[in-house]
Amino acid sequence: MAERTSGPGLIEAGVFLAEVAMIAVLVYAGVALPRSVVGRIVLVVVLVGVFVVIWGRWLAPRAARRLPPRPGLLLKLALFAVGALLLAWAGPVWLAVVFLVFSEGLVIAAERERRPLA
Repeated sequence: MAERTSGPGLIEAGVFLAEVAMIAVLVYAGVALPRSVVGRIVLVVVLVGVFVVIWGRWLAPRAARRLPPRPGLLLKLALFAVGALLLAWAGPVWLAVVFLVFSEGLVIAAERERRPLA
């Protein structure tokens, strides 16, 4: 079995890209859904703001109040599922399915690699 290095691995890099993609998905949904410019701005700020606050407070690796493994994983999966639903509502459904499959798969793989889910 290969020895684990101290730096972030390929899966961790993928999760980071999934998080960045999530922000892009929220911005896209915020811009695509409302008809008015003000509504678009407000929705983008609210969607991205809520995601960043939740992730930073309870899910980030250095969060002061990080959730235990199982609840943290469930919250991450729920956030990415909501992002995929918003993307499906605002844009192409196939892209939402691809986003959901890859983001959820990466999050699960990273959590299994990082720590036991007991």
